[in-house]
Amino acid sequence: HEWLGRGDRLRGTRDHWQAGDRKAALAAIPDDVVDELVIHGTPGRCRELIDRYHEQGVPTSAIALMGPPGADAMQSLRDLAPAARK
Repeated sequence: HEWLGRGDRLRGTRDHWQAGDRKAALAAIPDDVVDELVIHGTPGRCRELIDRYHEQGVPTSAIALMGPPGADAMQSLRDLAPAARK
């Protein structure tokens, strides 16, 4: 799935990585790609974006839940769970 259509935009990153220059690879990642890859928003919007990744062949999500201070993390997880769609 060529990073879901981002293959050309990540070519410099991939080239640096393959050359063993991890620092340059990190610096070469375009900011707009990071913005597209990091899912954020309401639980419903996040589920939509996660579903889009699954539809493109990315079967496993790695979720790092971040919220405002005092947010109920367990409720946020419940809101993101597949069962919340029902």
